[in-house]
Amino acid sequence: MLAGHALPIIRTLARIITAVFYRVDKAGSVPASGPLLLLPNHPNALLDPAVIWATAGRDIRFLAKSTLFDGAFAPILEGAGAIPVYRRIDQGVDASRNVETFAAVQEALAGGDAVCLFPEGVSHSTGRLEPLRTGAARMAIGAEREGIRVTLMAAGLNFDRKTTFRSRATVLYGRPFLVFDLAGKTDGVRLATERIADEMRRLLVEADPGGDAAMVARAERLYSAARGRPRSPQERVARQQAIAQGIERLRAADPGRFEQTTLRLRRYDLRLRRFGLRDRHLDWDVSAGAATAFALREGIVALVLVPAAVIGFALFWVPYYVTGLLARRATREHDVAATAKVFVGAGVYAAWLLVIAIAVGMLLTPRAGILAAVLIPALAVAGLFAIERESAVADTIRAWWFLRRARRQTRARLKETRTELAALMEEIYDWLSAEKPAPADARTPN
Repeated sequence: MLAGHALPIIRTLARIITAVFYRVDKAGSVPASGPLLLLPNHPNALLDPAVIWATAGRDIRFLAKSTLFDGAFAPILEGAGAIPVYRRIDQGVDASRNVETFAAVQEALAGGDAVCLFPEGVSHSTGRLEPLRTGAARMAIGAEREGIRVTLMAAGLNFDRKTTFRSRATVLYGRPFLVFDLAGKTDGVRLATERIADEMRRLLVEADPGGDAAMVARAERLYSAARGRPRSPQERVARQQAIAQGIERLRAADPGRFEQTTLRLRRYDLRLRRFGLRDRHLDWDVSAGAATAFALREGIVALVLVPAAVIGFALFWVPYYVTGLLARRATREHDVAATAKVFVGAGVYAAWLLVIAIAVGMLLTPRAGILAAVLIPALAVAGLFAIERESAVADTIRAWWFLRRARRQTRARLKETRTELAALMEEIYDWLSAEKPAPADARTPN
């Protein structure tokens, strides 16, 4: 392996982990070549690099804390071509060795590599952008002073429920920008750090994960359904940003109105759940012919997928349950919970696969056991797809059934309430937009 270049198997594993654990939406693109500093937020420990690698579209060199290179993760980090960072907050670490880190980053950039570092410096679960360290700015300005024109790009990692298997992750890549104009200024590092923070905030939904985050996501879904707004990743995040800021300012400026709004939303949700409906279901107008065609089509597909779903559930329910149990015992820290699930799950599923292969080999033949070890992972993926597909079909059928049973007036009242809540959100958004200062611009490459 060439120094600094990732082993293909490590890169492939990162992409598989991301694709299996999350449902990923991506917007924006990373420059295909040239020196690049990629600057994401850091809410999810070791899964953040995996998600970036899976969506960036090119090889990435990551910075990782030096203590990880002394443990079980050392082969993975070395295979990924990672660069160690010697942090003062890590016990027993010689921070003076960061001279080596900066030299390695400058060498990588001079060679046209993309380097990813997390400017916040630590993984966290605050739901907000933490104060940035100056390392990214110093690396960028240092490279400029050496004649290396470096493109910077922020990335926003927005997780709906980051510790939940098959939850949604929205990855936004921002606009390329430069800091060459700051290289000659005495306060260039500070100004570059502020520029980086501004670019990162454009891509993040900042909300308290303990309360506001769920309300922000819920309000955005309601608004999108009521107004027929597209749900592309950029537009969804932009609406969530506005709603999150609106919630904070409404709570501070008018607590009574805030409580009334949340109460109305809660009552609306209770009525929806009573009928087994979601926002989008209220707009359905399905004819008998369309319902029949849907039933016939999905019935044929179910002949294949339902057995796959049943077999997958039967084979893998035990390791799925054991993984969750052991991962909860492995850590109580929210920002590393998903990472724990991935690594604990890898061990549990590997052991479970070995048990099945040995059992098949003993009951039949050794060759059958080897064949089982090869085919069962593919069956697991097929079963996961089948379970998700058939669950969505069942949800659709249930919603259609409840809509048929519900009185027309009930549906009309629910739509009216949804429209009123959407109008209230627009009023809050207009209020926020009227007072929101224009964002600071950043110098972008020609």
